[in-house]
Amino acid sequence: MASVQPKPDRRMGPVGSDTWNAMLDGAEAVLRDEGHAALTSRRIAERIGVKQRLVYYYFATMDDLITELFRRLSERELERFRAARRSDRPLREIWDICIHTTDARLISEFIALANRIEELSAEVVHFIEESRRIQVDALEAALKRAPAANHASAAALAIVATSVALTLTREQKIGVDSGHDDVMALIEAFLARAEPS
Repeated sequence: MASVQPKPDRRMGPVGSDTWNAMLDGAEAVLRDEGHAALTSRRIAERIGVKQRLVYYYFATMDDLITELFRRLSERELERFRAARRSDRPLREIWDICIHTTDARLISEFIALANRIEELSAEVVHFIEESRRIQVDALEAALKRAPAANHASAAALAIVATSVALTLTREQKIGVDSGHDDVMALIEAFLARAEPS
C-alpha cells in the first residue's frame, strides 16, 4: 500500500511586502473604525481595493492576520517604550506614551479577540509582560534615586499607572473628565519627586 504524501504547504505572499503591510493597515483601520465584528477578509479587501482571495494568499487564516497585526503594533509600541527607557526622563516619557498614545478602542478589540484566538492571547501576554518589565525597570531606577518618592513597589506602580492611563483615555473618548485633573495632579506630583527636572 502506497503511503499518502502530505500536501505541500500552499505558497504564501511575502511577509513584509507592501501588499502584506497594506492588508495589516486595512485590518487595523477596520478594527479601529468598525470593531472586531466587522473584521473579515472581505472587509479588509474592500478597504484596500484588492480581491478577497488575495488576503488568503498572504495569511493562511484571519486569526493569523489578526495575530500578525497585533504583533506588528506591539513591536512598534515596545520599541517606543525601550526608547523612552533610554531617555533622560524615562518615567515622563513612558507616562506620555501611556496617556497620550494609548488607543483604548484597539486595546478593547484585541482583548475581545484574544479570548478566542490562542496565538493572539500569547502575543498579548508577551506584550503586557515586556512593557511592564520596561516600566518596572524605569520605576526601580527612579525610586533608587528618590526613595522618598513612594512606598509602593515598582511593579505595583507600573500596574496602577497603566490602569489609570487606560481609564482616563477610555473616559475622555466618551466625554467623561470628572476627577481627571486630580489624578493628573497626583501623577505629576509623583513624577516631580521621582524624576525632578
